[in-house]
Amino acid sequence: MKGRVLFGIFLIIISTACSSPAQTIVSKEVVFYGEGDYWNVSYIFNPELYEEKKVNWVEIESKELEFSQADINNIDIKFESRDGLITGNVGDMETSIEDNVISFLVGSVNLESYEQDQYKITIIFKDKQDFIKLQMNR
Repeated sequence: MKGRVLFGIFLIIISTACSSPAQTIVSKEVVFYGEGDYWNVSYIFNPELYEEKKVNWVEIESKELEFSQADINNIDIKFESRDGLITGNVGDMETSIEDNVISFLVGSVNLESYEQDQYKITIIFKDKQDFIKLQMNR
C-alpha cells in the first residue's frame, strides 16, 4: 500500500515536471494573425463576445483577388485549433464586406483560449488554396 502511494506521488511529480510552461488565458481582445499567398487573416478573439454568444470574428483580406458579394458563396474555409475543426462556406455565415475584407463569425474553436495558441486556416477560392498559420500579434 505504501509503495502504491509513493509510486502515485512519483507519477504526479514527473507529470508536473514534464508539463508545458504555464499558458496565459486571454482576458482582453487579442488578434491572431497570419499571411498566406493570397490572403491575410485575422482571428479576433474577444472574451466578452465569446462568453455571451460563443462566437468571434475572422477577417480575411484578399491580396490580389477581386471578388463580389456573389463570390462569397465560392469561399470555403477550414479553421483548425488544438481542440477542433470548423469547416464551411463563408456564404452560409454571418458576414460583412468592406473593400477587400470579408468579416465573418465563427463558433467556438477552443475550450479555453490562450495567448500562446496557434490556429490554422485553409481558404479555398477560385481553385486556389491558401494554408495560413495564425498566432497572436505581439
